[in-house]
Order: sequence, then C-alpha cells, then structure tokens
Amino acid sequence: MIPIEERLALQDLMTDYCYAVDKLTDVDELLDLFTDDAVLDFSDIGLAAMHGKAEFRKFYENVFADMSHHTHYITNFRVETYDGERAVMRAYVQGLGRAKDGNEVHVHVRYRMSCVRTAEGWRCDNYRISPGMPMPASLEEIHADH
Repeated sequence: MIPIEERLALQDLMTDYCYAVDKLTDVDELLDLFTDDAVLDFSDIGLAAMHGKAEFRKFYENVFADMSHHTHYITNFRVETYDGERAVMRAYVQGLGRAKDGNEVHVHVRYRMSCVRTAEGWRCDNYRISPGMPMPASLEEIHADH
C-alpha cells in the first residue's frame, strides 16, 4: 500500500503540471516536472509524441504563444503502481482553452504519468494523454503547426 504522503506528492506532480500549463508563462517551471529523457506521447489525441525536454520546450513555447487562456480540471486520481522508487498514476481531465485567434477547445481526456523518484522529488518520465471522449476538430486547428 502506498503511504498517503507519497500519494499526495504524486497527485501534486500532476496538479503542478496543470497549473504550469494554465499559467501560459513559464516553460522552465513546466519542464522542471520532467526528467531530462522523458517522453510525452500525445499521439492518441492526434498530436505529436515528443522525446526530451528540447522537443517539449518547442511544443509548449508554441502553445503559450498561441493561447490566451487555459484551464484544467483533474479528478479520479489513481496510483496504479508504486514501489517506492517508481509509480504510475492516472486521472480524468477536462481541458479548456482559448487561442488568441478566438478558437476554443474543450477536451475530455485521461492522463497517465509514469514517475520516478529523484533527489528533487517525484518527476515524470513518461506522460501519455488518451481520449476520454472524441476529440473536437478545434484541437487540431489550434495545434496544427506544433
């Protein structure tokens, strides 16, 4: 069984990710939540799979430049595996955004984060988004060039 403080630390990692994305201002704060060799795989929702922080930086800099508003609501956290050094957690997410051109997106997705304990605390080394509901066309329109 996972100690409650560990469960909360893992949940905080996912929450910190959502807050960092929603601020739309500090890519470095966002990147600090990941290991250097992490993989972000958004291919299940029609976006790219990215390997390493350099690729993440480019993607999120474009997102931050294009969006005027972002907000995430996360729920149904579940730690699926935990051994003290590695953990996998999932959650249901609603993501809403408005691009600077007025286009809007509202998605219902599922997050899966594989995490590893580091000297700085828990960090994500594999992050995958899968659809909870069909993806709206506006998602591709907003992120087409990322």
